[in-house]
Amino acid sequence: MGLFRRKKKNVSDTTTVQKTPSKPMSERTHFDLVETDNDAYLTALADKMLSGIPLVLNFEPLDIDQANKAVAFLSGVVYAARGEIVHIQEKVFLFARHDVFDDGSMETFLKDFVE
Repeated sequence: MGLFRRKKKNVSDTTTVQKTPSKPMSERTHFDLVETDNDAYLTALADKMLSGIPLVLNFEPLDIDQANKAVAFLSGVVYAARGEIVHIQEKVFLFARHDVFDDGSMETFLKDFVE
């Protein structure tokens, strides 16, 4: 008898279960009109994205410097999380972890919005 044993195969080990999202992508995504470049606010948005919630953010109310600060910060978070940024409209972006694109529902959701 060694330290490790071979695991006995169960019937459940051989079947694969397809994970289907319980909610449509529009209900799993956080939409926000960004009206401030406050650090605490941007950090809270980053925490949502890191927890797996895609963000669709509209930066229209911000002046160019505020918008650049917010986009630069969130871009760094996306890069660190190995995520993706999608340019939806002129001042609207999607920030998300890469795994939200795995099941194809995000691409379907974005088809209606991307210019």
